[in-house]
Amino acid sequence: MNFRYCSIAALVAAGIMFVSGGIQVPAEEASKSEGSYTVAMIPKMEGIAFFSMAEEGAMKAGEDLGVQVIYEGPDTPSSEAQVALIEKFAEQGVDAICVAANDMAQVGAAMLEAKEKGIVVLDWDSQCGEAVTSASIYNVHDKEFGEHMVDKLVEAMGEKGQYAIITGGMDAANLNSWIDYGRRYAEVQYPDLELVAIPIPTDESEDKAYKITLQILDSYPDLKGILGYSTPTAPGCARAIREKGLQDQVALVANGMKDDCMEYREDGSLDCGCLWDVNNLGYLTIATARYILEGNELDDSFSVSGIDGITVSENGHNVYYTETGYDF
Repeated sequence: MNFRYCSIAALVAAGIMFVSGGIQVPAEEASKSEGSYTVAMIPKMEGIAFFSMAEEGAMKAGEDLGVQVIYEGPDTPSSEAQVALIEKFAEQGVDAICVAANDMAQVGAAMLEAKEKGIVVLDWDSQCGEAVTSASIYNVHDKEFGEHMVDKLVEAMGEKGQYAIITGGMDAANLNSWIDYGRRYAEVQYPDLELVAIPIPTDESEDKAYKITLQILDSYPDLKGILGYSTPTAPGCARAIREKGLQDQVALVANGMKDDCMEYREDGSLDCGCLWDVNNLGYLTIATARYILEGNELDDSFSVSGIDGITVSENGHNVYYTETGYDF
């Protein structure tokens, strides 16, 4: 496991304004709180570009907002490893823990125990449940995003034919929500689509996504489309389609990091990539944790300097970074 720690010294000069959560705070007040909060942020796993970029955003937020940020995650998408980290950070007495849960039930139980110890607990990217956390940071609106991906697939393959779904982990709440909303939408809106393979997990591995796609292409010679959920699926699935020379026969719409996918977009192996600014997602998570630690309640007045389009659910629990992200 990798470990990063960011400790920020007070650098504000008298009279300068300090920005926190979109609110202007006098410099003398800001300097008192600098370094006073420690926030642990746990990704689903380390070693893939998505969570590396989230880390960059989180560390930048720590620098800007005077928060000590610990960013540490497992080497594989393991809920057991996340639980161990939550227990470790709770024992250390951090002020807040933010987790992208690999498994809602198992990780949620550990987060609830941390909450009972007085620690502010949040989830980001993938949820533990509203009964557990003080806030959930959503990448997108699940329903709108799930339906959007289906629309993009139909745009690429047409309204009729066989398609398959490849996902990251079977217990990831965010991926499951997008898939469920998309499947229900497809059944009503595009009744001539035929789902031939239930969601197949890749354990967040690009290589596994590649191998699974090869197997699916061999098993379903009439396949016309693939939906890929989690960022390793875009380059992994696209590599298999390119290797088979099926760019004009099989459409691929998947989550992916743009820099990892442009060669596949250029040769048609990937028809559409769907994502959002992951750097801002990491930043927003730390900013929200700090906002709550300061005793604020989330509502529609919540904002973060430099990030547009943030919305908060009516019950003040869910913070949405964007509606459907962007396509490339």
